[in-house]
Amino acid sequence: MADAKLRVGLIGTGVWGETHLKAYTYDPGVDLVCICDKNEQLLAERAEEYGVANTVSDYGELLDRSDIDAVSVVTPDFLHKEIVIAAARAGKHVLVEKPMATSVADCEEMLAAVEEAGITLMIDFHNRFNPIFTQLKEKVDAGDMGDPLMITLRLNDTYYVPTQMLSWGGQSTVAWFLASHAADLARWFFNSEVKRVYSVSRSTLLRAHGFDTPDFFHSILEYENGAVAHIENCWIMSEAMNAVCDFRGELICSDGTAIMNVIANRALEVYDGVQGASMPNPVAMFDIHGELRGFAVESIRYFARCIREGREPFIKPIDGLRNTEAVVAIHESAQSGQPVEL
Repeated sequence: MADAKLRVGLIGTGVWGETHLKAYTYDPGVDLVCICDKNEQLLAERAEEYGVANTVSDYGELLDRSDIDAVSVVTPDFLHKEIVIAAARAGKHVLVEKPMATSVADCEEMLAAVEEAGITLMIDFHNRFNPIFTQLKEKVDAGDMGDPLMITLRLNDTYYVPTQMLSWGGQSTVAWFLASHAADLARWFFNSEVKRVYSVSRSTLLRAHGFDTPDFFHSILEYENGAVAHIENCWIMSEAMNAVCDFRGELICSDGTAIMNVIANRALEVYDGVQGASMPNPVAMFDIHGELRGFAVESIRYFARCIREGREPFIKPIDGLRNTEAVVAIHESAQSGQPVEL
């Protein structure tokens, strides 16, 4: 398949689904055959904007097509399991957005279906393609910084995200939406499994405005090798901020320290009459003379290259399962007020 185009279907064309649309549309090695969404108005708009000929509102119809090799599943996090299992049984390779699923049992069912079908499943932990983290990971793996001892990851969103950007924000949590990123990064840097989780959350602001989901989580994750992660995630930052997301971190090792200013950068400041003041993120996704670049799309293009070339992605299904185990433990600890052993 290396010389042929990869024929792809997309299930879910919402906020992040459009990122997949952009990635596949720009990729000369991909033929975006069909897209699917239950929102038929949005579906029609996306098809027209990106020049996709085939649309369906039932993902089963997309999976029944013989001219599709692989699919992206970009639905709300709690809707991943059934679609991924159906795709595997249809013989399609799958890229699914993080988190893999919102229960350990769901992940295990997905793993069993993938193994039985013999297809490739990759979870889109796209921050593993963020140049800030990839450069740091290379230094850690090379031993330049000694042993990683602790990491702090502060990944927060504004109030706009759960109340307006996501139509399903009240049906999920900021832990599923953001802690899944941070927990995966910590596990990746430490190269160790979580053994104990302690988390605290509060539900005040969002619940008062009709969204039954926690405002924030502060979580401590202890790893088998002795390393410790502190993860902070909230959905209640002020909407007056220049970006909907704020991402910072600090990695302390036995022979080095790294301070990460991931999103809240000042590399580019723009002041115009349309948006007012803004600080665009110059690494996530950007167009350079008609070529789309950035870590947000590179993970998607990487998946496509792996399938075309018959390679296994370095992000494995087990990474998704371990991530879900950690985020489930965050919820359980926050609810019980006690540490959770894994």
